[in-house]
Amino acid sequence: MDLLVVTAVKNDLRGLLETRKSILDQSIDPHWVIVTPFDFSETHRACLEFLKLGQVNRLIQDDGHGVYSAMNKAIFESEGTDWIWFLNAGDEFAARNSYEIVKSTVAKIESRWLYGGHFLGSESRKILGEFKSPRAFKTSNQLFARKYISHQATIFQVGFLQELNGFDLQYKIAADWDLMCRASKVELPVRVDIPLCIFYMGGLSTKSRQESNKELLQIRSIYLPRKYLLKSYYWFFYRFLRNFFVQSIEDKFPELANSIRKVRIRAKR
Repeated sequence: MDLLVVTAVKNDLRGLLETRKSILDQSIDPHWVIVTPFDFSETHRACLEFLKLGQVNRLIQDDGHGVYSAMNKAIFESEGTDWIWFLNAGDEFAARNSYEIVKSTVAKIESRWLYGGHFLGSESRKILGEFKSPRAFKTSNQLFARKYISHQATIFQVGFLQELNGFDLQYKIAADWDLMCRASKVELPVRVDIPLCIFYMGGLSTKSRQESNKELLQIRSIYLPRKYLLKSYYWFFYRFLRNFFVQSIEDKFPELANSIRKVRIRAKR
């Protein structure tokens, strides 16, 4: 049994270098797997160099058609007894011993998945605040973004993900939250009471908020009882308007947007 850190990356050398720095800074050496198109791009050449230096344990070739497709490829090309931690290009561990803590935890728990908290970082890579791990995973909280967990702070046994058939590729942005909901119907996760990763904004989920909002409306209709129907549509329209204004502020006044986030995170805590 091993704990695999899987990084899916395409044409993002800057983000990959940030993740590599975090990998190399860990108290014990992570088993690092990179999934990337073999297209001889700058990113691909860097991956080959990391492999040559022994910093990457394995490279997996994908078709470059989507991050969840790449993550699925890692799932179905790994051993069922291993565990998998998706830390994509630009993401970082929360601390120097994050990998060591998780590796020791998965060796002694009965559940086949676990989660922790996370730090939120800005696109300019400044830490904005901490989101503590909720005391229990609750589908309604997750799908209304209340006391939610991020996929970067969620670790699964590979065999469990294979049983779940990996990420549902009909979802381009919110497939991770769909996967968590499906997993919770089989068994509940173990909570780790520390932040496990740093999630920096500016990636796919940040740039595709409205698409994510549409997908989450569909996912809520699948996993939540009918009593949530009115609230679900209210939440959809509220988030639609909110996303529009947030994007406008971010485009014109990014530092103001980050200052507002800091205040909101402190208020929630």
